[in-house]
Amino acid sequence: MTELIGARIKQKRIEQKMTQNQVAEKLYVTQQTVARWEKDKHNPPIQAVQDLSELFHVKPSYFFGENQIKTYHFNFYAFLGSLVFNFLFFCMIVIILLPIILTIWVMAGAFLIAPGVIIWQVVESVKSFNLLRLLVSFVMFIVGTIMLPIIWKITKYLWNILKAYYRYNINSIIYEVVPRTKSNNN
Repeated sequence: MTELIGARIKQKRIEQKMTQNQVAEKLYVTQQTVARWEKDKHNPPIQAVQDLSELFHVKPSYFFGENQIKTYHFNFYAFLGSLVFNFLFFCMIVIILLPIILTIWVMAGAFLIAPGVIIWQVVESVKSFNLLRLLVSFVMFIVGTIMLPIIWKITKYLWNILKAYYRYNINSIIYEVVPRTKSNNN
């Protein structure tokens, strides 16, 4: 973006048939300051951009590339490859990863309700009271409680990876092109 500002200042100055010294006098800065702006050694402050826009009769946004035309192109081969690969990738996720994550979540849930199940069995006379079973169920409850935040972070991490992956795929299929102009080649 900095190169764009300097090139556009120089372009407008030359179009107006002004020297760096004349621009400097109008903006109450030194000629060296204008030269630094044009060579992209320094960025002009916002007030200077506003003053330059008034001097050259353009909007301040002109110096930041307002008039660049962006076009979007469709890459058919990337689309085709993405369809095939993503189908295989999706199948792998559904067949392998999803059942593993769901099993871990169900296991954590079972650990959390274990003491309640043991107490319910004793109350309903399904099983007789056994202290060892109750202690084991409380240990399972503690393990389940410890597992929950870890499982949540892993699930969230995997979800973010999938979102980033699909976002990248969309960007490879439809990409942005900014045509080069004379001011961008300098």
